[in-house]
Amino acid sequence: MAAKEQIYSRYVGKRGTKERVTKWADLLSGMLSVEGKPEALEGVLVLDLSYANYCGVIMASFFAEAGAEVIKVEPPQGDPARLMAPHGASRDGVGSNYLMESRNKRHLSLDLETDTGRANLLKLAAKADIVIETGAPGELDSMGIGYRQLREINPGLIYVAISPYGHFRGKEGKWGQMPWSDLTSQAESGMSAVIGGLPTDPEPYNWPTRAGFYAAGYSTAVEAATGALAALLFRSRTGKGQMIDVAAADSFSSCVGVPPTFGYVWKKSRIRYGALDYGLSPYGFFKCKDSHLAIACFRDQDFRAAIKVLGLWKIEEDWRTILDRITDDFSRVRELQEDVENAVAKFTYEELFQRFSKYAGKVARSKWRGGGLPVTTRMLTPSEAASQKHWQKRDVFVQAEHARYGTFTLPLAGKMSDTPLRIKWVSVDVGEDNQYIFDKYGLTES
Repeated sequence: MAAKEQIYSRYVGKRGTKERVTKWADLLSGMLSVEGKPEALEGVLVLDLSYANYCGVIMASFFAEAGAEVIKVEPPQGDPARLMAPHGASRDGVGSNYLMESRNKRHLSLDLETDTGRANLLKLAAKADIVIETGAPGELDSMGIGYRQLREINPGLIYVAISPYGHFRGKEGKWGQMPWSDLTSQAESGMSAVIGGLPTDPEPYNWPTRAGFYAAGYSTAVEAATGALAALLFRSRTGKGQMIDVAAADSFSSCVGVPPTFGYVWKKSRIRYGALDYGLSPYGFFKCKDSHLAIACFRDQDFRAAIKVLGLWKIEEDWRTILDRITDDFSRVRELQEDVENAVAKFTYEELFQRFSKYAGKVARSKWRGGGLPVTTRMLTPSEAASQKHWQKRDVFVQAEHARYGTFTLPLAGKMSDTPLRIKWVSVDVGEDNQYIFDKYGLTES
């Protein structure tokens, strides 16, 4: 039987609490409604010139969800990013990834190798707020449509250039023509060297590995989008646009700060830790009787609570503080891990969940603030995750329709009370919105 939903607060029983909770619940439930609410980026024009690069495609999607008019500009033969999909899953030349990232976008085909195509792009850029490009350093500039030229006709333009190594003072000279790939970004950031099986595992399980999705692509897109939003705020105060130079190698390397820090402290390289963690313990996945679960203990009191729930109180003296549990002695860390693994293996997930929930509820309602709150949850497969009522209640997955591709499901995770994100349409075909864009912005037919 699942744990009963409850509000963990020591103030619930006080006068007026019920009314406050009701008002708060009403506000939260209203966040799921978009009717009559404006869009945060309504009126912002974004030109997405990204080519064979999901960093730019994903960045543009963030702006499209928030109400910007995003125009995906691609050559008549289409962007190669259309074909990037797991196991080549595509339909009519459009991969599932590209289909998902085409929400709320307009698709315009322009041949930038022609004078007419470049002239039309200049007309759009003169009215744009943001331009996203992923070409090699200097490529668009050599065509007369780079930042140097566009800022002359639009001083307020925010120009986001995304490339593997950036446009200056790096590898942009020797390696500037290398196309982007998520794999190389992960490899060169140092991330791949520290994730994967333990060095003591047999080959090939002890090899370095990578995150199983476009981790570097998403982190680069987030950095680029954050920079563009900051630049929009700066422009609102000063009227000045600017160039934002984003290097994928830089972006993902910022995610690898912890292992080098430990290496510096202990004066030696940190090995791959497999299921273990560099900074917390226990903090990972464990196998119980019927599934796998995650256990996270952030503080010393969380650790003490976890071992109490698991019946391991006898080992508390040996692992009292986080400095006892995080050490450069791999065999010692493994000893603690095995103790937790053996304890977890005695229970089903539901048994452990009930134990942790009961303990957490008791601590949260206590006036004593030193109690631990270890976190535990069952590890779900993607299909199990998609069927969770949690996502349904929060409208995380939205049904979208396309005349040719039918009905499909898209994620919409962010929730905003006054300017909610939304999915209005999916436009995906090459040049599907040419007539609309040509008419609206006065472009010239070739």
